[in-house]
Amino acid sequence: MGLPYRKPNLLPLILDHIAMSLLTYFKSLYTLDDDLEMFFDRISVSNMYYKGDVLFEPGDYLQHIYFVESGFTRVYYYKNAKDITHYFFGPNTFSTGIESVFYQKPSLFGFQALTETKITMLPLGPIERLAKTNITVNHIIQKILLDTLIDFSKRFYRSQFETAHERYRLLIRENPSLFQNASLGHIASYLGVSQQTLSVIRGMR
Repeated sequence: MGLPYRKPNLLPLILDHIAMSLLTYFKSLYTLDDDLEMFFDRISVSNMYYKGDVLFEPGDYLQHIYFVESGFTRVYYYKNAKDITHYFFGPNTFSTGIESVFYQKPSLFGFQALTETKITMLPLGPIERLAKTNITVNHIIQKILLDTLIDFSKRFYRSQFETAHERYRLLIRENPSLFQNASLGHIASYLGVSQQTLSVIRGMR
């Protein structure tokens, strides 16, 4: 998977912007007994990534769910050979390629660290097996999947029915430190505008 601080050659609920470990996050939502804590501790792997490191690319086959403990990331895709940012994800968020990890298809998206970032990876296989007999794990899978689908649905709606300026203002509200963490090119591609147009939007009240 990659050594700490080394590149290896990823829908989201944000509680706040205070970085949490995966277990702390889960325990903020569910009651975990000792066996369940040991289970997640045993199967999860945490790594640090440099700015620019790519965890997976469009077309990859995925087996893990990714939890951002700290740092800042983006999900992207390719359109007409161009790199387009789908959205940005900060601490306490989950991401993965739903179509890949759940349905064994090539991922439509890639996942990249935009700052020094700590990611915890959870293999879906052991979680799915335990979910058949453990109601808490079943709820965790359902929540991750549902939150991710709702999140993608909201972003599709915004892309179709909100102006670039409206999406820009919402993006800044959700990610106050965006311009400290993401390039103008990434922000512009998310909004679907040129960098010159982004400069105009930034100057609007």
